[in-house]
Amino acid sequence: MDTKEILCAASYYKRSYYLNEDIAPLPDKIKEELRTVTVCLAEKAKSIVTIGFYKDNGELFVQAQSDAEDLLYDDINARVEINKGEKENKEFFSSLSLWYKTFVLKKV
Repeated sequence: MDTKEILCAASYYKRSYYLNEDIAPLPDKIKEELRTVTVCLAEKAKSIVTIGFYKDNGELFVQAQSDAEDLLYDDINARVEINKGEKENKEFFSSLSLWYKTFVLKKV
C-alpha cells in the first residue's frame, strides 16, 4: 500500500484548517491558494477534505471523508465535488505535485 503524506486538511464540521509546515517551505501566496482551495472543497463536499502526496511517486491526492457522527453524509455528492475541484484546480495541483517531487522527494 502506498504511504501518504498529508499536506493540508480542512473540516466542514469544525470550520478548521491545518497545513503541514514540516514537509518543505512554501511561498505565502501558495499557502493562501492552498487554504482557499481546501476550505472551499470542504464546504462544497460538506466533509473533511485532505490533500497530500503519495510518498513513492509524488502524485497528489484529494480525499473527502465524513465526521463519524454525520449520518446524513452524502459520499456520492462529496466525490462529485472533489472531482470538480480537481478539474478546476488541475494546473495548481500539477504544480504542487511537481514541487513535491522536486523539493521533497528530489526525483525530478
